[in-house]
Amino acid sequence: MAKRLPGAAREGPGSGSDDDSDIDGSAEEPGAQPPKAPPAAPGAGAGAGKGVKGLGNEFDENDVDDTSGEMKAPAKGRGGEVLSATAYYEKGNTYYEQGDYDRAIENYNMSVILNPQFLEAYFNRALCYYNKKNYDKAIEDYTHAVEIDADNPLIYNNRGDAYYRKQDFEKAIADYDKAISLNPDYLKAHYNRGLAYACLQDYESAVQNFTRVTEIDPNFSEAYNARGLAYEYMENFEEAEKDYNKALELNPEFGEAKDHLAAIKKKKTEKESGEGVSGVKFLEKPKTNFSDVVGMEKVKEQIKEYIVYPLQDPELARKYGKLGGGGVLMYGPPGCGKTFIMKSAAGECSANFLNVKLSDVLDMYVGNTEKNIRNLFEAARKNSPAIMFIDEIDGLGGRRDQMKESAQYMKMAVNQLLYEMDGIDARNENLLVVAATNAPWDVDPALRRAGRFTKLVYIGEPDYKNRLQMFRYHSRRFPTAKSMNWGRLARATMGYAAADVKAICDEAASVPWLEAHRDKKPQREVRMTDFLIAIKKTRSSLPAWYDSAKKEVGQQKEVEMVDGKKYEKIKEPKMSSGERQYFRALVELVENRNKWYNKTFLTAVKLEALYEGWFLAALLIIIGLVLWNTYGPSMFTLGAA
Repeated sequence: MAKRLPGAAREGPGSGSDDDSDIDGSAEEPGAQPPKAPPAAPGAGAGAGKGVKGLGNEFDENDVDDTSGEMKAPAKGRGGEVLSATAYYEKGNTYYEQGDYDRAIENYNMSVILNPQFLEAYFNRALCYYNKKNYDKAIEDYTHAVEIDADNPLIYNNRGDAYYRKQDFEKAIADYDKAISLNPDYLKAHYNRGLAYACLQDYESAVQNFTRVTEIDPNFSEAYNARGLAYEYMENFEEAEKDYNKALELNPEFGEAKDHLAAIKKKKTEKESGEGVSGVKFLEKPKTNFSDVVGMEKVKEQIKEYIVYPLQDPELARKYGKLGGGGVLMYGPPGCGKTFIMKSAAGECSANFLNVKLSDVLDMYVGNTEKNIRNLFEAARKNSPAIMFIDEIDGLGGRRDQMKESAQYMKMAVNQLLYEMDGIDARNENLLVVAATNAPWDVDPALRRAGRFTKLVYIGEPDYKNRLQMFRYHSRRFPTAKSMNWGRLARATMGYAAADVKAICDEAASVPWLEAHRDKKPQREVRMTDFLIAIKKTRSSLPAWYDSAKKEVGQQKEVEMVDGKKYEKIKEPKMSSGERQYFRALVELVENRNKWYNKTFLTAVKLEALYEGWFLAALLIIIGLVLWNTYGPSMFTLGAA
């Protein structure tokens, strides 16, 4: 018989509604609350009826057996106080309830040091890691728990949830299988296994699992909604409609089931008429090429190697194993030219160019988004050599482990994109898929694995030389004074994006234009003062991106007060350690860019360029005042000595 888990933390991620008492036959965990964003059945909504509300780790306080769980004898601490595994464990539970998972983990660590067989400590520490989205550590602790109690279905179910979050659906299913073998009526394991099968696009198996859930609990509205969605993906619209109606019969306020029911009726009509899926149109070959891209020589050469050269001479590329296909991910701050340089790359070679916008792909009806993705790839393959450019890939290929319940259809879209890029039937030779994003940390990690977007190109802010060239390039459209100091403008815009430089040029040209048009003054050239005024008006768009990037990829210090004392705490970034290695160059750049002395240096260079002699004089005065306040009249004596 499986051991119970006495005293485990009440809140386990994602068990469902606050009251699960209506669910019979499963290894119940009432008292567990849903996580902030649990994955759910395809499209399952938060407004669903009573019962399990999606995948997640769980714990049932009513399953607690206070007589189990042997503890080691108390041990003496350094100060002579009595310490025990139980005391640390209970303290960890307190921190867990407060949501302070780091401190909870510290106390659970001491529990398992004092008692390596402390099942509950391993289990609750796994819950902490799960909430911190450190699924590898959670799996490690659940595995320890399994070694102690190999017949507990709850542990297998929770470990399966952690595998699910990692998108390792096969291992998740294996754990759900084990949980169900130990408890054939384990509702949540059946439900979660159905989710995993749906993510693998095995909708028939998903239907079987959701059907079993409805047999265990005929009043579970979300199971009918989930099964309806699986039927809808199978294009069995009649059965899908029946399930949506049943879900609404059980829960008339089930908003998502209402939406799907309305959509399925229209979808049935579209199926008969052949409408509902977007067509594919190739753009004319872009007229721009790399001669229109100012500066960025290293980036252009990198793009030529990855994109242009293989498509210009496919036979030579094939001879040396440089196939003209695959995936390239361009990332970096907004406004730095990712889209423009991609269009220029298409103009450099004779490939067909397909510019994919999210509005061309995303569809409100279940299954249409996947069909649109499939149509795009099929059209590109038939017209190869071709370049498919997907801007804002994070909007289409976002992280599945962070998608909310209602975004299950987007998980299916990511799965379809993965399949088209390197699936068994993929034929992508001479088809290059290029994606761009301002938020690489939001792109699903599976899209960066071998055979997909394996080549990375960072498009960063322009350096001094590039900004100087940009000012000259964008100023060709209007008359400028001969006394222009382009180098000074380039210094004054250190830390500005390429789009910011263009905006400054437009703003500078507006000054004499308004004088001539509105104030009826004589026409004149654009002067240096006009550019300086424009720079003072235009703030860089990049600091906000760097601050946002630091929260995602960089470590942060948090200061908190405990018993009247300040404690500094290093908060780990949202991006995992493995991903930080993958984007190491970006991580180093963001961390250095956010250091105070680098920010001070950028500000000083900008002020010096804007005010020149005045800034230098003010700086000398400030230095003099600092020295006077430090040394007073004695500094003259020191100088004489």
